[in-house]
Amino acid sequence: MSSVAHLVFLVRVAMAAVLLFPCALFAQDERGALVVEITGFRNSDGQVGVLLFPGEEGFPMDHRQAVKKIFAGIDRNASRVRFENIPYGIYGVSVFHDENADGKLKKNFFGIPREGIGVSRNPAIRFGPPRFKEANFTLDSNEQRLAITIRYLQ
Repeated sequence: MSSVAHLVFLVRVAMAAVLLFPCALFAQDERGALVVEITGFRNSDGQVGVLLFPGEEGFPMDHRQAVKKIFAGIDRNASRVRFENIPYGIYGVSVFHDENADGKLKKNFFGIPREGIGVSRNPAIRFGPPRFKEANFTLDSNEQRLAITIRYLQ
């Protein structure tokens, strides 16, 4: 293959890549909104705490490791929270029903939550909190919705 033919071939491959995979070239700058819809509250008392984690560090309840944290009201045993301007990527969301509105998850002597909890993708809660790999999801659109059901362990 001559050098000119080789150059033409490389240009065509590059153009095809740009046309076929534009998201890959610009994904690092793209951002979206995340809407979290939470249901299953046993009452509308207090507030709901919603934490957004960019990885397994601190997931699901170490609020210091969350990149975003929102407290919102509960109406008719449901709540909706919207996170704006979130970079595309892999995340996990945890929620808790802060019934006494003190900003903390109440636990019993053994560390079992006394208030309702939940995480993205609604995995089963067995022995200990769900792991990030069970709850993670990819934010890769302008707006993504998550449905989380609150569960009470006591």
